[in-house]
Amino acid sequence: MICDDAQIAEWNNQGLPSDRMSAENAAILVQSQRYPLMIDPQLQGIKWVKAKYGPGLVVLRLTQRGYLDLVERAVSNGNVLLIENIGENVDAVLNPLLGRMLIKKGTILKIGDREIDFNPNFRLILHTKLANPHYKPEMQAQTTLINFTVTRDGLEDQLLAEVVKVERPDLESMRTRLTQQQNHFKITLKLLEDDLLARLSSAGDNVLEDITLVMNLEKTKKTADEIEVKVAEAKITGVQIDSAREAYRPAAERASIIYFILNDLFKINPIYQFSLKAFTVVFNNAMLNSTPAEKLKDRVENLMESITYSSYIYTSRGLFEQDKLIFLTQMCLQILV
Repeated sequence: MICDDAQIAEWNNQGLPSDRMSAENAAILVQSQRYPLMIDPQLQGIKWVKAKYGPGLVVLRLTQRGYLDLVERAVSNGNVLLIENIGENVDAVLNPLLGRMLIKKGTILKIGDREIDFNPNFRLILHTKLANPHYKPEMQAQTTLINFTVTRDGLEDQLLAEVVKVERPDLESMRTRLTQQQNHFKITLKLLEDDLLARLSSAGDNVLEDITLVMNLEKTKKTADEIEVKVAEAKITGVQIDSAREAYRPAAERASIIYFILNDLFKINPIYQFSLKAFTVVFNNAMLNSTPAEKLKDRVENLMESITYSSYIYTSRGLFEQDKLIFLTQMCLQILV
């Protein structure tokens, strides 16, 4: 309802994970009338936001010196401001900004004792690394909370891409090329349709006499037909690629299970914090160190063994002796389930 395939395609090209939940989160973040607050412990959302807004994005932390000057500049210049890594409480001086408490006919914002011109193009994005933060009701009323925490299925799809990238780089590069091509097609069609609608709405009484409009209609029809043929071809190739990729899914599934066990270890002791970035490094090294095999089935088994063993060795180094058995039991139970 609030975004189309062309927009989602563009976001995916900018590095947004391609699972449905990420697309929904991105749509809310872009369209939200209130300022969005991202809960993003794996830092996937912030990576996309930085790629989307590029060099024009103003990034700051509330711990840095003189941050209020940067906030004021961003508000008056109409920049997109990203305040990253906030805690459960935000400096009270920013309350007028969060609540958009404008004075003097809605053009001036008062922060502390200073009055700043409020540019209507200004956008604020808040970001926290906390996995389960508890914000005050007024903070939740002033912002739109968006949970970018990765799900097991979403992570499985991302790790599957990593496995295929190592095992069958030809497949993964073909799939990436195909996705980008499909995304490009969607964007092209959308632009053509918008252009055509704009011309039709501004056309006079006799549409057929408008030569430019008729030529544009022909061009749109021809391009749409060409794209339709290419999309049909791409669908066949896509099905072949997906069936070849599916063979490696058990390895990605195993890695996803293990990561979520690591993610829950803080319940035993708060010092057990594991980042997805570090786990991905372990996961990639495990694939490179696994035993080669002639048959695909055996190769996938070897990958699973290597990922499980490497993850256990990596994690148990950071655990107290009494917690190693709990971790091992959790791994056994989750894998058997």
